[in-house]
Amino acid sequence: MNRTKPADSTKRVSALRERRRAAGVSTLATPLPVELIAEIDRIKEERGAASRAPIIEEAVRLLIEKQQRA
Repeated sequence: MNRTKPADSTKRVSALRERRRAAGVSTLATPLPVELIAEIDRIKEERGAASRAPIIEEAVRLLIEKQQRA
């Protein structure tokens, strides 16, 4: 098994975060109830999404749009 050194891993993560920032993307981490996560995972599987991110992004966009219409 090929193990990377912690310093190499740190550099790769830093580079990834910088590329995301340059693309206008940031990371948000927040605790959620397990029931919500289970529903997000259900939708993710139903849609064949690779991760939870697009499901959460869509939900946030819909919430913002709804709020702006109110």
